[in-house]
Amino acid sequence: MASEKDKHLFEDAEFSSGAPTPLKSQSLEDVNAVPYDELSEAEKKAERRFLWKLDIIFTFVGFLGYIFKYLDQVNIANAYVSGMKEEINIVGNQYNYFTTLFNVGYVLVIYPSCIAVSHFGPHYWLPSAELIWGVLTCVLSLAQNYKHVYALRFFIGFAEGTAWPGYITVMSQWYMPKEVALRMGFFTVAQSLGSMFAGVMQGALSTTMDGTLGRSGWRWGFIVNGVCTIFVALLAYFSIPGFPDRPNPLAKWYLSDKDYAIARRRTARVKREPLKPINAKSFLKAFKYWQLWAIAFTWAFGYNIAPSNYFNLWLKSLTLDDGSKRYSVAELNYLPVIGFSLQLVATIVLCGLSDWLGVRLPSLLIHAAINITSEVILTIRPADRITHMVGWYLNYMGNVSYVLLAAWATTYLAHAPDVRTITIATGTIMAYLNNGFITLWTYPTNQAPDWKVGAKFYLVCMVVCTFGFVAIAWGLRFEERRRLRREGQVVPKPHPLAFLWT
Repeated sequence: MASEKDKHLFEDAEFSSGAPTPLKSQSLEDVNAVPYDELSEAEKKAERRFLWKLDIIFTFVGFLGYIFKYLDQVNIANAYVSGMKEEINIVGNQYNYFTTLFNVGYVLVIYPSCIAVSHFGPHYWLPSAELIWGVLTCVLSLAQNYKHVYALRFFIGFAEGTAWPGYITVMSQWYMPKEVALRMGFFTVAQSLGSMFAGVMQGALSTTMDGTLGRSGWRWGFIVNGVCTIFVALLAYFSIPGFPDRPNPLAKWYLSDKDYAIARRRTARVKREPLKPINAKSFLKAFKYWQLWAIAFTWAFGYNIAPSNYFNLWLKSLTLDDGSKRYSVAELNYLPVIGFSLQLVATIVLCGLSDWLGVRLPSLLIHAAINITSEVILTIRPADRITHMVGWYLNYMGNVSYVLLAAWATTYLAHAPDVRTITIATGTIMAYLNNGFITLWTYPTNQAPDWKVGAKFYLVCMVVCTFGFVAIAWGLRFEERRRLRREGQVVPKPHPLAFLWT
């Protein structure tokens, strides 16, 4: 049990937000919160070994799972340009509705999933959902018309909606503030790799397996995706560690009782409360925190890569001087891989930079500059094909902000874990509402490639979000100083621009 001194420390360490903190009665069942510098060399070595095990097993298996999760999500785009459109007669905006229905299912499950994770633990809930969407992805290969795709995409989205908020919630309980952004970034680049793999795989299947056993290449894509997802889901039952205070018994093969004790000591060091089961009262109280609304809105409209989802349609519209298609089916699948490669590099570099500096805003401002440049090019729509393509590729790099915002929530809502969990869920929901429904207006398929609204809307959003990032940084710094004063600590007068280093 924690000492009385430590319990008092946790009870007084609530995050000031102008809203009541629902965690006042919670305390950590842990050893004394010993600063890292005061640990013995043996204890430091044990902590480093623990971190390596957590990275290699949990983060890596989660990384694999998210690769196939995102592959299962985007393979519809690759299938569409690889023969699915013609084979099952997809017309009008039906392709848009495939994405919209996926997003509807995704959004509907997020809050219930976060509550379920807090009650049952992530080690049972998340792999089970992954198993379900793997099976449904295999079934998608049997679709004979757009109605079958509508139904399956909805239920696949419903199962997949558990993954991102669930894994980020687990990471927010295990990793320290200067570790978490890079790990979240590493986890997130799985979507880039998944998308890259989807393009390469669909291109290969279209040329090597098309017609095998009477099935088209795009159908084999769904089968391969689904089987891989099922395999990783089975691994996840044994790799997700649970929470530091609620271990997964199936993960004891790589995390010992001593490792869980180290994890609890680390959370105590940063005054991070354990996540308790979320009930109706704590759920509703979370929405009284300004941090939730500020982070969720900038999350939704700063996650500004919706245009890149339509890069394939722009490529497909390009023709040579004789009127023939400029790119083959395989090239339509391979060219977006360059964009996903840039996305991967940008995520790792900017998240790594934020952990190295110990602050998030500088990386967010770099992200904003890249994104605004992309949207300006896509709004202008230059006649030069290469310049126009640069605008598309820069847009792929615009997905870093939500990872850094999640890291902000992890750091500054350490003492309100249910608020942090619901903040991450709300940001995810709003981002999918943005990308899933607004794209019906901004990027309708029947207007391709000359969309009337297109990137103009996202350019305005990104400019507004840039000011939002700065405002959040100022607010978090203000709240932190107020908390320190309440604890009786001396707070020196800050430099007027100190909030930029937040």
